[in-house]
Amino acid sequence: MTPSPEDIKKLAAIAYGEASTTDNPLEIQGIAWAVANRARAWQEKTLDELLNADPNYTYAVKDGNKRFQRLLHSTEDDIKKDQGMSLAMKAASDALNNTGLDPSNGAYWWDGIDFKTNHKNHPKAKNGFKFGDSSHNIFQVEEKKNHVTIYWQRKNKKTGKIEETSVRGEYDYVWVSTAAHGSTIFWTHDPDYLRATGGKAYK
Repeated sequence: MTPSPEDIKKLAAIAYGEASTTDNPLEIQGIAWAVANRARAWQEKTLDELLNADPNYTYAVKDGNKRFQRLLHSTEDDIKKDQGMSLAMKAASDALNNTGLDPSNGAYWWDGIDFKTNHKNHPKAKNGFKFGDSSHNIFQVEEKKNHVTIYWQRKNKKTGKIEETSVRGEYDYVWVSTAAHGSTIFWTHDPDYLRATGGKAYK
């Protein structure tokens, strides 16, 4: 499906708004690709369908982010005059059309500077996270392990109670990084977590 000009501009605004103000090209491109990757994996959802399915996916859309609003309401001429916004538009077009290189390395999620300032209470710390490569640890935070064992379950026909049987799988981390650019770390789910839970990579 060919992306609409509205989708391209909205994704560009998300990438521009979520990225740091340094307008790092790989950071902006990576965020655009992470969104597009997840939409494609999630039954080829459109951008709006993805945002409706996961309203908390990107806060830039709803928290009054000035950069998001700036690009979204800029004219084509204004965007052309601004290097960061122009870069975001190109990144969004490439990501939605699935052309060119993906700096997120297949990510579906990302975290910015708040991961450094609040990493101990961050949901990813509670779930368990690790870095796919030490170079991704741009905020110099410790990995967090959270060992979980998942069991197969069945209902006892006599008592009606759920009983645990054999081990289905085990995992230590829900999240694993795929890349880091600028002030953003990119993430996917850890394969052990997906195998143990039977979860979807994009959820």
